[in-house]
Amino acid sequence: MSKMAQAFKIPESFPFTSMDLSTLLVFIVTFVLAVRFFKVKGHVQGNLPPLVPGGWPLVHHMPAFFTKNLPLQLHKWAKEFGDVYRVKWFMNKEVHVVSGYTAIKEMLEKDEFCTRRDRYVEIAVGGDQDILMAPYGEVFKKRRRFATSVFRRLGVKMGQGSIEYQIQEEARFICVKISGYSEQPFDVSSDLTTAAGNIICALVFGKRFDYGDTRFQHLQTTMKKLGEEMARWQIPFITFIPYVQDPAAGLRFYSKKLQLFIREEIDRHRLNLDPENPRDFIDYCLLQLAQQDGNEIWMNDDNVVYILQDLFVAGTDTTAATLTWALLYMILYPDVQQKVQAELDSVLGATKPNLAHRDQLPFTAATIMESQRIRHIAGLMFIRDTAESTRLRGFDIRKGKKLVPNLRSVHMDPEVWPNPDEFDPSRFLDAEGKVVKNPPSFLPFSAGRRNCLGEQLAKMELFLLFSTILQHFTLKVPEGAPTPSTEGINKSLSMGPVPFQLCAVSR
Repeated sequence: MSKMAQAFKIPESFPFTSMDLSTLLVFIVTFVLAVRFFKVKGHVQGNLPPLVPGGWPLVHHMPAFFTKNLPLQLHKWAKEFGDVYRVKWFMNKEVHVVSGYTAIKEMLEKDEFCTRRDRYVEIAVGGDQDILMAPYGEVFKKRRRFATSVFRRLGVKMGQGSIEYQIQEEARFICVKISGYSEQPFDVSSDLTTAAGNIICALVFGKRFDYGDTRFQHLQTTMKKLGEEMARWQIPFITFIPYVQDPAAGLRFYSKKLQLFIREEIDRHRLNLDPENPRDFIDYCLLQLAQQDGNEIWMNDDNVVYILQDLFVAGTDTTAATLTWALLYMILYPDVQQKVQAELDSVLGATKPNLAHRDQLPFTAATIMESQRIRHIAGLMFIRDTAESTRLRGFDIRKGKKLVPNLRSVHMDPEVWPNPDEFDPSRFLDAEGKVVKNPPSFLPFSAGRRNCLGEQLAKMELFLLFSTILQHFTLKVPEGAPTPSTEGINKSLSMGPVPFQLCAVSR
């Protein structure tokens, strides 16, 4: 017998046989594994949201996340499994889907769900250095309070000192541009993007650009390319796929180009900054940098660049997409367009629209709201990370879990909006014909701690640009052209219509 065999030989006096020892070892291993299993299960389980069954082996329901009808599919599952449920998408990884106005509103208002997550948007806007994607916390709060305060100082408000005049001027310029098409077919979305971008320029740089300005055209091209790159990665679940090349190379390239443009403008502002008379957002940022306490720095030079980039990325394409949808529905529903124009003619005559007219133009305001409802520019909101274990709608949500808020389930809920696919502005009018304030199941600007920073500005732009265009033009489908589709495509952070043309006939 070898020395090794002798070393492992069971002594004759040992009270157990080899079979007994094997049984004991199996029992011990089983016991340890069971303890570990139940310890983990006891920790993670509880009253978890229901899990969508079925799916493909290994990838489970991941194929559904690659379809353009994802919000619709998630809405269908919500009808079967409730407002909060779980979906497995790859290697047993899970996401929690939140549907319906009540559940989403509750989620948006809880601090534990206030951190956004989107890998490719974070790459484009600087990760945690901005406001849009910065983790929820004290630094985020200070940056957001600062931006909100600057907006008010720059006139994003009603009354004296409002930015209303600049928006009215931009509305006039876009009407001149539309007149130049001489009632021939054209794509209005490009001009609306230009107008929205110029309003942001007025806020950030203190000036607007002529549409033919070379630097402005360079800015517009960069913004368009950056938006196209962001649209490629609207579903962050695909990040596991291996690539030979960096899939985010385009995002980084065009983001850097936009940042270079912004840095050049910041350098120009530094040369002629008057601390007593700040002119625009950049000036206020430079003053903030100069007066910060060294012991509490929540904004630096790079933060300024990324925050300004937020204003362009989140404030240009979103407004333009909403206006494009609104004008599309005007050519699809000429009776609604005629009613809007009749109201404009009755109240305004030849007077240009101003913000004080909003209460006097309820049908016009309701038409804009219905455009926001029926074609929400984001079927899914930003994914949220769970900062701490908590509860939602009675379910246990563990720390680190990702939640997907399905906005489609809010705006297309037939129990709140009968015949939701029908365009009907009267949904937003009460029995007296006045606009319904704070209508339920309506979240065009999100809600809670991270509601849209530019909500007030966007409302001003939508009303003044939409009403001014319809005051001056009747919009229609070009003769012989097919009826435009109401299917949406991702253009950047927002979903816009499939490209279409219209004719604008002077009134």
